[in-house]
Amino acid sequence: MFKTKIYMLDNLQFNFRKEKEGPENDLVNTFLNQYTQNFEKKNYKFKVLKEVYAETGIPDILIVVWEDIDKSGWPPKRNKLDKTDIKILHHISSNGKRGIRFKRILQQLGYSEKSAQKSLKKLVQAELIFFNGMTARIKDFENSFFVREIISIEAKMSDWKNAFKQAQLNENFSSHSYVLLPDKTITENVVSSINGNLGILSQSEDGAKLKVRAKKAKLPGSYFSWIINEYIGRQLASAL
Repeated sequence: MFKTKIYMLDNLQFNFRKEKEGPENDLVNTFLNQYTQNFEKKNYKFKVLKEVYAETGIPDILIVVWEDIDKSGWPPKRNKLDKTDIKILHHISSNGKRGIRFKRILQQLGYSEKSAQKSLKKLVQAELIFFNGMTARIKDFENSFFVREIISIEAKMSDWKNAFKQAQLNENFSSHSYVLLPDKTITENVVSSINGNLGILSQSEDGAKLKVRAKKAKLPGSYFSWIINEYIGRQLASAL
């Protein structure tokens, strides 16, 4: 059973960087110890992931929120999907209910016909899409992509400019993207330098606080949003 669980997760290429001791790691741990309860919502579950290798870098914190629903119906063949399959799935889901023609998938993603056909077959078997040989369409999107929020947090002790740059990259797959800084470093200049939908979280001896609320973006933002969705789903299913 242990080997099965490893396989279920490894084919997603979902990996974690080993935590490095130091001031920034202390900042992250202190924040999580004091602020985790703020992410609790009625009828929702959440999981904290640290130092995940994402498509755009390694966010210090990811907080994934989903509805507390039964995962006993998770199709076993969904566990066999790999990164390529999920990239194609995201492309299909991005086209909504109208779907996308097979030829367009080949043109837009650059996969060979054989590779794309193989992935589409796996996605049908995983009960995620309809495919009639011409057009692929997402099946039951609301239940397939069940994650409701992906909150990414980039922590820095003082280099807030680089923190903002990384946080902007994290917006690609997140619903909310934050920068976490010691409260004493958050000046008016820092706050006025926010671009786009970013938010700011602060940490001080008095506790963690929300300084600027991030604006919510639609999910899934990219294929990596789906990777996170599948990672959580497989863990929930394997725990049953």
